[in-house]
Amino acid sequence: MSAHPLSGLVCLLAPALVAAQELAVPEPLQEAPWQARDERLRIQDARKQVQAETDQANAACYQKFAVSDCLRDVRAKNRPLLDALRRQEIILNDMERQAKAIEALKKIEEKSLGEAKSPPAAFSGRPAAQ
Repeated sequence: MSAHPLSGLVCLLAPALVAAQELAVPEPLQEAPWQARDERLRIQDARKQVQAETDQANAACYQKFAVSDCLRDVRAKNRPLLDALRRQEIILNDMERQAKAIEALKKIEEKSLGEAKSPPAAFSGRPAAQ
């Protein structure tokens, strides 16, 4: 009797499924997936605001004698702001990735449980007609 091709995969993923079930899906994504989209829009708006301020500061720098120093100072001032936005975006991406992985593992588990409950096809001793 040959095993189902996915049975080995399910056996390999079972420990990961148990671990994934222990990990809770981050609540913002579990309860309201649209909040992730809103958060992305907020990050995008903040990034646009920082860029607009940078453009304005750069324009002011070109009115000064020490343009390079001024531009360097503007970049140094804005770098932590942009880095913080990037970190928030990375955290959001990780949360979405975890939620998708947990959903995929749940689907695999449901499918494997469904296949385990269904009775195997009767063996007639003859090859199936084609």
